[in-house]
Amino acid sequence: MKFTALKRYSKPRGAGDQTSGGRGKLLRPTSALSRLELLVRETLQNSWDARDDDWTPAYGVRVYRLDDKVKQTLRENIFTDLPDSLSDLSACLRSPDVHAIEIFDRGTVGLNGPYRASEVAQDGEKNNFNSFVFDIGSTKSSGRSGGTFGFGKTASFEVSSAHSVVYWSRCLTQENEAEHRLIACALHDEYEEGNARYTGAHWWGDPDDDDIIPLRGDAAAAIGERIFRTHFGDTDEGEPETGTSILILDPVITVDMDDDLDARVPVRTDEHSEALIQQVSDAVAHSAWPKVVPNGEESRPMIVELFENRAEKPVVDLALSQYGHFASALNSIRQVQGQLEENFEVSLPIGTVRSKCFPITLSPRGPMRSKRQELFGNQTDNTIGHLFLVESAELDTQGESRTPRNVLCVMRSEAELVVNYDPIVETENGVLQWHGVFKPTPECDRHFRAAEPPTHDRWTPDAADSEASRYVVRRALDLIRTKTKAFLSENQARPKEQEQSVRKVALGLRSFVPLGLPPEDETVRDSPRRRARQSGGTKKVRGTEASIVRSVPLPNGGGQIIDVLPTDKQGRSVALSAEIFAITSDGRLGLGDDDLTITWRSGGKLLEVGTVCVAPPGEEVQLRLDTRTPAALEIAIKAEAEA
Repeated sequence: MKFTALKRYSKPRGAGDQTSGGRGKLLRPTSALSRLELLVRETLQNSWDARDDDWTPAYGVRVYRLDDKVKQTLRENIFTDLPDSLSDLSACLRSPDVHAIEIFDRGTVGLNGPYRASEVAQDGEKNNFNSFVFDIGSTKSSGRSGGTFGFGKTASFEVSSAHSVVYWSRCLTQENEAEHRLIACALHDEYEEGNARYTGAHWWGDPDDDDIIPLRGDAAAAIGERIFRTHFGDTDEGEPETGTSILILDPVITVDMDDDLDARVPVRTDEHSEALIQQVSDAVAHSAWPKVVPNGEESRPMIVELFENRAEKPVVDLALSQYGHFASALNSIRQVQGQLEENFEVSLPIGTVRSKCFPITLSPRGPMRSKRQELFGNQTDNTIGHLFLVESAELDTQGESRTPRNVLCVMRSEAELVVNYDPIVETENGVLQWHGVFKPTPECDRHFRAAEPPTHDRWTPDAADSEASRYVVRRALDLIRTKTKAFLSENQARPKEQEQSVRKVALGLRSFVPLGLPPEDETVRDSPRRRARQSGGTKKVRGTEASIVRSVPLPNGGGQIIDVLPTDKQGRSVALSAEIFAITSDGRLGLGDDDLTITWRSGGKLLEVGTVCVAPPGEEVQLRLDTRTPAALEIAIKAEAEA
């Protein structure tokens, strides 16, 4: 099949122009993320922002070695008429081992809108093609979006050793017709040719137009299907699949050198290819985990895929496994903010010791009191977001995980864009770890968006334009830090009667072995793992006692069922109170409401929920203890006569 050969357009240097090499350097000092991490983060966010409301959006990454036919098409039909300044692009297209990263989304609107750089979008028309292909740093107008086009695109050129990419998109035109669009681009260093100066920006597009525009229609589809692995299809009803694919040529990887320095080298070996797929996998999990956390029984916000050559990698399982603590915190916040399916159960990670959700609420004073609408929008309260913190045992199964821990993940609201992971406070290494998530309310998300740089990797209050946004973000960050530090410091101020710090119970949870069936006789209450102390029985003078009749463990160490017989010689009602301790190899720890659920029943009827219950004498009462995590328990039951 004969393919159309694209035409090159190289941008001449004009007054006020910025060189393409300078554009690439813009992101280097402004973000703590690596080029690859920034690439994944921004392209993921662009895909989310471009989602079609009628579809569940999909985002995918492929890493593979280019075959000879693809390289030939790239040389002869796409990157044509190369100037001397692009010698590295020419060399990589002739290398037998050159690789590519293919990033694609589907169920998105694609690069729609005008495709001439000088053309203005009509009212209600998107401008995605011009913004993504021709512009750098153009702001997206939707409050639902992550923010700004451009830096993810710049990262794609920085990841490519040849600084060259190909875009292929299928979108709907203003006439609602499906259209393929294909264009190539290189952002290289400035150069001189003849007596002219050039910025280093090059595009390859339709050869039959005097302007630089994409190749469109069947000709674009033919080339796209030749060089890309992921194609476009149609639904069973004939509805066209839309979206965008990006081919990044000759990706580079950061490797360790013998002198303890890092070096960036093109991926040309199997070893480097495997390292690249690992780095991509980590980057996808790092940024995409909120998009794959289920928000319903059978639904996730986004489909995320990763392929090494043609083999799919389990990136979703990796994200949910490594970021499970953050995922649980996020879903707890979604539940509070009404963003989960009804009756969808939120579970805490195995090994959780305690957790808490904090509403971040402001109390404006002085001049800010008159700005309620500007501060809180249409909200009826002053809550600007929610902070969820969870403290847990550091399980042996985590091994040498690359997952952040002992940090707070701050993110945007509807977009659920991960902004960064903030350690907040120094913590000791040991058996305990903590994770947290802060997410603004939808009405107040605009304040945090206004405080972000184009790289979206931090919130800087003074960067916001309005006084209201500066106030909201500054106070939010102060409250987040204060509440996080207070939550983490609680373990250092526990009463002496609890005898052990929470670190001890975490150590016990790490080495916990589920208990077997109880002995058939009543000596179960004297078991070293589960002792029930009959405190009230010592008070003979008052004639009020609580006797343990039987004790049965719940499955998998999840708690205990204890039958208690209260008695009083004067026939008075008996107030029963339970103190529950978790047993570790080093001692015991008192447990509270966040750690377990306590219920009292008599004759199958619920009497009370909590540590205290008033029961009639002479009737057995069932005490049930359901622990949030597997734990060996010690129970102390006290009995006092009601006055």
